[in-house]
Amino acid sequence: MSRRSRPSFALLAVFLSLALAGCSERANFKSAADAPSAESGVAVSQPAGRTMAGAPQQAEPTSDAQQQPARHIAYTHRYAIEAERAKLRAVLDAHLARCKQLDCEVVNQSYQEESDNQPPNATMSVRVAHKDTAKFTEALKSGDGRVLRQSTAAEDKTLQVVDVEARITNLQQLRERYRKLLADPKAGIKEAVEIERALAQAQGELDSLAAQRRVLAQQTERELFEIGYQARRSAIERSVFEPVKDAQLSFGQVVMQSVAALITVVAASVVWVALLTALWFGIRRWRRSGK
Repeated sequence: MSRRSRPSFALLAVFLSLALAGCSERANFKSAADAPSAESGVAVSQPAGRTMAGAPQQAEPTSDAQQQPARHIAYTHRYAIEAERAKLRAVLDAHLARCKQLDCEVVNQSYQEESDNQPPNATMSVRVAHKDTAKFTEALKSGDGRVLRQSTAAEDKTLQVVDVEARITNLQQLRERYRKLLADPKAGIKEAVEIERALAQAQGELDSLAAQRRVLAQQTERELFEIGYQARRSAIERSVFEPVKDAQLSFGQVVMQSVAALITVVAASVVWVALLTALWFGIRRWRRSGK
């Protein structure tokens, strides 16, 4: 191999630096302006009813709303379920069995037996596919359990998904350029070592981004259910703790009433303090003028 045909190490280092800078520039630009690309190597699925805009079916001018990328929303549902003490474990097992029948993953599950000072209780967290959320919700609201509280929170992760997919696409393109440089017979040993090092770094970043994309897919393609189970209190327990509950509810009202009374006293005192101060200065001045 002639020295003249071998690319210089300095030129190769400049090329790699420009390529990395261009990769970062294109990633930022695509994350802000472009939709997820099909070349990213990561499947993006969004169920019906969860997107804000879809692709037009006919070759007609599209509006700005139709050109927006699909939304990726992470839903979290929280339930508080009450059941008889003897049936609490059976209610939990029934919900676990229903989860196994659906496209559902159990994140964690725990059950605490009844003790002398505490009734039995349980918790469960599952991730359910969008298509089966209605079926699982129906199972929670039926049977021996009774839903006490229910809430739903939604977090938009569209920007994170678009940014990760754009960075994956750009790194894949950069990786292919590194492979072509490495396969070039004109590359010397020193240049090959530098290219292999840059290629390994790009592959590591790709693996990290792919893991982030899998986590985002788990959060947006499935809905999280966080369920708390508690034993139903008897009439005697409810009557015993009723005064404490009433005191907790009235605590804030009592505090605010006290603050309102204090403000009233201060407002009424301001006028008298001003009048007494003016009278005192007047008497003092009159005594001085008499002397």
